[in-house]
Amino acid sequence: MIPFNKNISFVTSIVIFLIFTFVFWAYSIDDAFVTFRYAENLVNGHGLVFNPGDKPVEGYSNFLWLLILSLLYAVGLSTYLSAKILGMAFFLLSAIIWFYYLRNSQQGNLWAAPILFLISPITAFWAVSGLELGLHSFLLAGATISLLRKSSWSSAFLALIVLSRPEGFMVAFSSILLIWILDRKSGQVDKKYIGLNLAAVVFFTIFLFAFRMSEFGYPLPNTYYMKSKITLDAFIELGRQLLYFLPLTTLFALRGVKLFSHHRDLRLIELCAGLFVLQAAISVNTLSVMNFHFRYLIAFLPLFLIVAIEGLSLLSTPKYRAIAGLLIVLSVLSPGTSVWGTVQREKEIIAAQKNFIDWAEPLPENTRFSITDSGRIPYYTGKRFYDIWGLTSSEIAHKGFNPLVEYIRFPDYFVLVGYLNKDIVSLEYGTERLIYQNRGFRQAYPLAGVARPRGRNSFTVGYYYLIFSKDQRAVDSLLSTPVTE
Repeated sequence: MIPFNKNISFVTSIVIFLIFTFVFWAYSIDDAFVTFRYAENLVNGHGLVFNPGDKPVEGYSNFLWLLILSLLYAVGLSTYLSAKILGMAFFLLSAIIWFYYLRNSQQGNLWAAPILFLISPITAFWAVSGLELGLHSFLLAGATISLLRKSSWSSAFLALIVLSRPEGFMVAFSSILLIWILDRKSGQVDKKYIGLNLAAVVFFTIFLFAFRMSEFGYPLPNTYYMKSKITLDAFIELGRQLLYFLPLTTLFALRGVKLFSHHRDLRLIELCAGLFVLQAAISVNTLSVMNFHFRYLIAFLPLFLIVAIEGLSLLSTPKYRAIAGLLIVLSVLSPGTSVWGTVQREKEIIAAQKNFIDWAEPLPENTRFSITDSGRIPYYTGKRFYDIWGLTSSEIAHKGFNPLVEYIRFPDYFVLVGYLNKDIVSLEYGTERLIYQNRGFRQAYPLAGVARPRGRNSFTVGYYYLIFSKDQRAVDSLLSTPVTE
């Protein structure tokens, strides 16, 4: 008989999760709108392009999510609302299947892992973000549990993981490898089962790579080439995130070390630990600015929690375990302040974006812009945008950013992020500053306006959109002037 308090606790965690999603509902990450634009362009007959008429570029990182949103848009549903609702639903499904798998576990209080997962503010934060992270979490839970149960469903879950994220094939292959290693330790290798799972992963990996090569000319998404850089900042960012969960991180590390000397069957713990460490290694191969609030680890948070909670069994007395349990709950809730600050900042950014969208909407459809924030603004204006950041630009992703190349596109408008400091333009991003420093930029592109939240002054520090409008005569004069002058 399942103790009633487990079910009550889980239902309570669902309520807390839904409350957090309501509180954070206004948040949608700008990147999500890139996928929305691709999905709608695909359904509208333009192909997998950011701008209709452009050469196809894989400027999204979520092939399966794109297909799902495209289908929903094709039947008349909003991509924006669909992404939010599905994000919530998939995170809930992930927690539900983990709870039903762990509630009868003989290994301590592992059933609490999905509960802690749901009450963490960062789970709700990413659930409403518009990204594919909830879907990835659900597929990962399904694949992990299916493999442990030797279920035939594992092949389907692993295949979908391959299609879900750029690193999906690495996660799927590693899952099979870890299960094979664990089976060998116990002397119970099912070669046919391992072979079927491996065949499914190999088939879908080859299919996806072949599709990309034929459609885009590259084996991995454009976003991978743009985002993937190993830097010290990425390790610092991962360490900062793990500090939020210091009690959990400590218990995870303690349990991980002890795994090498145990004599019990801890297949679940070993598999969860191995997959989380793998994803942590992958996440530090990503620009730190992209990897905040556990973004690339949120789908793996239940695995992290399972290992850390099992680590409580290593503490010597019930008193120490109780204290550690309380610290775990507090650490799971601790990112709430930081997440709330992000949501409030995002509201101001959205207000500035809305101001720009209202201004740009009446402009002709063929108006060309260069912009860094290539999500919400291009999606709602429907105009033609060059992506300064490089998410949707294969040239920037593969050859690197070149401020002169971006400048001599001579779009109708440059839309740069920053504010005015007296008569000085202060810009947010280094790439934008390099464009602004090009010869003759201030003459060719005089400042035409500032899109900002209502009631905010352009001369106060803020995240505003500075609109630089092309002066064609100045551009012509610039082009006719020798560089040596």
